Amino acid sequence: PSSDNRRHSIRERMSSTNEKGSLSMESTKETRYCAVCNDYASGYHYGVWSCEGCKAFFKRSIQGHNDYMCPATNQCTIDKNRRKSCQACRLRKCYEVGMMKGGIRKDRRGGRMMKQKRQREEQDSRNGEASSAELRAPTLWTSPLVVKHNKKNSPALSLTAEQMVSALLEAEPPIVYSEYDPNRPFNEASMMTLLTNLADRELVHMINWAKRVPG
Repeated sequence: PSSDNRRHSIRERMSSTNEKGSLSMESTKETRYCAVCNDYASGYHYGVWSCEGCKAFFKRSIQGHNDYMCPATNQCTIDKNRRKSCQACRLRKCYEVGMMKGGIRKDRRGGRMMKQKRQREEQDSRNGEASSAELRAPTLWTSPLVVKHNKKNSPALSLTAEQMVSALLEAEPPIVYSEYDPNRPFNEASMMTLLTNLADRELVHMINWAKRVPG
């Protein structure tokens, strides 16, 4: 009898321990609720904790089915019992609680996101090195220099560096003076006439310069 009592006592202690362990495990699991309708959340979807119903509804809406109209005043109550009563207010609340297309939980960004970030950083680094090398490289005329037109039928122009500099100096427009006569009265009309004539002569010289530039 004493042996049976001991075995019974051991079984009771083991059962009690298992029950406590189960309760402890259940208490560690945090219950999450849908941010839209306050139903039990099935996971982190589109940037917020949400149930399967609101997740599917938001997915349909962002795919183009969002021409909803509220039959009341756009202030309908959205909960787990009335979430289907007004699609317009339900979608509005989805956006209000932070749902967004492509929403990703920050603490669940896996290796793929980190890999893409590293690839972008490496590409930026390579681009920066290439830009630095271009800045350090001397900007010299290649001799002979070949300048190609954008027009298909225009022939290529081949000039040496010295010939190019000489041609540019020859095409340089002259200095344009105002030719103001101090003996004439200076007023608004004479000033406008002076500026107009100056601009006309400057424009003519610029056109001639553009025609004489090689290429």
